[in-house]
Amino acid sequence: MSADRATGDGAALAEHVYRGLLRTIIDGELTPGAWLKERDLSERFEVSRVPVRQALQRLEGEGFVVMSRNRGASVTRITRPDVEELFDARLCIEPYATRHAANRVHAGIASAERLEQLLERALAPGETSEAGVSNLAFHLEIVRLSGNRILERSLSPMLGRMEWIFTLTHATREQEHAIEHRQLLEAILAGRGEVAAAQAYAHIDQAREPILDALAEALDW
Repeated sequence: MSADRATGDGAALAEHVYRGLLRTIIDGELTPGAWLKERDLSERFEVSRVPVRQALQRLEGEGFVVMSRNRGASVTRITRPDVEELFDARLCIEPYATRHAANRVHAGIASAERLEQLLERALAPGETSEAGVSNLAFHLEIVRLSGNRILERSLSPMLGRMEWIFTLTHATREQEHAIEHRQLLEAILAGRGEVAAAQAYAHIDQAREPILDALAEALDW
């Protein structure tokens, strides 16, 4: 283990392991059901087992890892009920937040400048994975614009799991997503709260079945 890793700040080391593990899970390097051995991870990230354990506990709380007292940790197996619950939770949060975002932007309380930038970034030619990240950041920014920090903190880990699912399904409805995001932005800029809320609901709900179908094929449900 390197000296700087051994003597580094504990919280920073746990964050380093967390981000590294999260990325390997989302990118598919660690597949659902894969075992996560603390000793192997401590060697990989050049840290003691303490920050590894802390990172695993955080990932468990966000739904990426399952920890067992007797068997250790493993990457969460994605099931249809899990994905259904994820979409249901988003449908509870995002339409409400979108309505308030539109009202606040129209009233001049919040600025949609970053939302516009995220949309353009998602539409720009480049890696599909980068576009997917920008698309999810677009959703989180809408919730941030609502001014409700509890909703923002609730949605953030959900979008990490959505990125994981999008990676497994190699994206679905890409053209439709682009059109629907543009429509969402236009409704928010116009201050049409009810229209924006309805569009947000339809946008999320229409993605459900294509993603479930793609996951069934990818994971052999």
